[in-house]
Amino acid sequence: MKKILVIAALAGAAALPGPALPAAFDFNGSFAQDNDVVRFDFNLGLPGAVTLFTSSWLGGGFDPILTLWDGGGNQILEQDDGSLGGALVSNGVSYNYGEFDSYINLNLAAGNYIATLTQYDNFSVSTLLADGFLRDTDPVFTAAFACSNGRFCEGSLFDSNNNPVEPNRTAAWDVHILNVDSASVNSVPEPPTWMLLSLSGLFLLGGHCSRAGTAKPVSAELSV
Repeated sequence: MKKILVIAALAGAAALPGPALPAAFDFNGSFAQDNDVVRFDFNLGLPGAVTLFTSSWLGGGFDPILTLWDGGGNQILEQDDGSLGGALVSNGVSYNYGEFDSYINLNLAAGNYIATLTQYDNFSVSTLLADGFLRDTDPVFTAAFACSNGRFCEGSLFDSNNNPVEPNRTAAWDVHILNVDSASVNSVPEPPTWMLLSLSGLFLLGGHCSRAGTAKPVSAELSV
């Protein structure tokens, strides 16, 4: 269930409405399968520096990938491991992020944008969102990374300091989008139909195939 908190302030009855002030949006949830994809839509009324980052790795969550797209689904940037870690404040809360979290900071023009969250190594197939992701047909692809849980496994055994990494991760994710006018969790993008047909060997004429094994986040919270 998504909780939405909106706080509005009126400067005065005679004042003309001005542009919305940039805000921060915090979302969290859990994947059901390794190859789940969560989509976020956000908007900028004016050009500005926008930050997107995850903060779930340090709490045991899976290795995330954030991909940024323009409003037409053309890829701007795909980001796996963002930095060596740090902390950022969003809505008055300081969130720590680790080296396996994703981190994007870009100057963007005014307009509509899309961000997608996937698990490593479920990268986009191409620079078009409509083409889907590498693991669209494999809901337990991280089992190949050989952790005892059989899913949500980490492929890297050591961090940058040569310390061992716990291979069994959880399904949890946390995503933060800073300095935008609006943001929301929306429908999960579907993979190209031909990928599903090649997996099943079934050819459907005039029908519509939806993605098997994809779940919307169990929970998502938004605050402004």
